[in-house]
Amino acid sequence: MLPWFVSYYHTIVSRLSANRLHHALLLAGTEGIGKLQLAEHIAKFMLCKMPVDEQACQRCQSCQLFAAGTHPDFHILQSERQIGVDLVREGISKLSRTSQLSGNKVLIIPAAESMTEAAANALLKTLEEPTANTYLILVTHQLSRMLPTILSRCEKHVLVPPSTEQSLSWLKQQGMGEVTEAQLHAYGNAPLKVQRSLSTESGIQYTDFVAALDNIIAGKGDEMQFAGEWQDEAKRVVSWCQHYVHQLYIRNQSQSAFSVYNECIKAHVHLQNPGVNKKLVLSTLLAQFSHLDMT
Repeated sequence: MLPWFVSYYHTIVSRLSANRLHHALLLAGTEGIGKLQLAEHIAKFMLCKMPVDEQACQRCQSCQLFAAGTHPDFHILQSERQIGVDLVREGISKLSRTSQLSGNKVLIIPAAESMTEAAANALLKTLEEPTANTYLILVTHQLSRMLPTILSRCEKHVLVPPSTEQSLSWLKQQGMGEVTEAQLHAYGNAPLKVQRSLSTESGIQYTDFVAALDNIIAGKGDEMQFAGEWQDEAKRVVSWCQHYVHQLYIRNQSQSAFSVYNECIKAHVHLQNPGVNKKLVLSTLLAQFSHLDMT
């Protein structure tokens, strides 16, 4: 259990034990703070046959099947792209069946904002009239993209990121004690996003990004070269650029930092367009950093 969600978790499972929990939960919050892990912990408790002190027992048949990823009454809808209507209908069909372990049935929908309108509409009836002992947990980091009809039928929980101290302590426990506060903030105070980045051999690392950006600012770097190397992670790089100049503006209140910050916002907008030349967007933005006033 992620330490920053312990209190929230106990609130949810105590309501469940008292039969006061809504059948449809919507967990919203920043990407990379562990919402899906929290949803899975809640689901495991919902399915456990012999919970102890508001925790799944880890020993019953249900817990063992859950751990093995073969629980017949637990379903999770995942797709590399949008969640389409066929996938949702398949999940609903599974929920409509009698529980194979004579207990609860749970469906988790990660990235719920990626449901097509048809998929969301297909889910509405189940949200309104679920079968007995059925729970749905929707997870999203883009609450604004959720259809109002879905929002109105779920119990909404907006989860906040952990504190800097909690994040750094947890990352240290994961063997990542070298992570700095600035690095954490560059990842939006999302410790799991930091963990994923540092655990992946491929892809740009934040420390390499900062070193390259410092060279560009000093007139020693080739922004076109970096743009070509970073274009596959363009959105992340633009977010890091925005964080960099935001921190600079806080320190020196320079007009140049404010101007580059606005260019970062424009770059974010451009990157939303399908087929956009990411290398060109990045090189144009990175060129702005050579004009920054660092004093």
